[in-house]
Amino acid sequence: MIDPGTVIQHFTYAGIFCLLILGGLGLPFPEDGVLITSGLLIAHGVINLVPAVTVIYPALLIADFILYSIGRKYGRMIVEHKRFSRIVSPATLSRLEEKFTRWGALTVFLGRHFVGFRAPIFIISGVMRISRIKFLIADGLSAIITIAITLGLGCLGGNILMILKRDIKRVDSILILVFVVSFAGWIILRYYRDRKRSKGRLHADE
Repeated sequence: MIDPGTVIQHFTYAGIFCLLILGGLGLPFPEDGVLITSGLLIAHGVINLVPAVTVIYPALLIADFILYSIGRKYGRMIVEHKRFSRIVSPATLSRLEEKFTRWGALTVFLGRHFVGFRAPIFIISGVMRISRIKFLIADGLSAIITIAITLGLGCLGGNILMILKRDIKRVDSILILVFVVSFAGWIILRYYRDRKRSKGRLHADE
């Protein structure tokens, strides 16, 4: 499997855009993985936040809208296909359709945050013929939350790594000190324990 971090480092913003489009269409580039990796690279200064978000946001919407359009064009033929049923069982499909009937575009907004169900939900929203405007509004608002959470996690992880790297000598010193104190305490404890046993034996002999 191709490492998203390597692609992003070599092709930066174009790499992020392509990975998100391809991952959204089912290729093995998980959306969350690409976004968290982007956050790590932002934290390390490899890419900048504003240009990254400018690329990420439309990429997510384009990939999602392509899936929606496929569902809208081919209708139930696609959700009844045997490959689709491997991803979403008929029972789950029936429940999702009930949610769309009841909540409409709100299902898109909430469904975007369920990993593994995103693509089916986008396709089903097209099959159910949710209006394009409602789909884009719901997906667009939900994508903002997705970006904020995943990039935030990536940046947090990147900052923690930098702190650990910067303070690694301090951490090593603390670990060495803890080891020395523990070892010294063990020697002292063993000395007094052996001494106590020796005294016990002497008293027993007497």
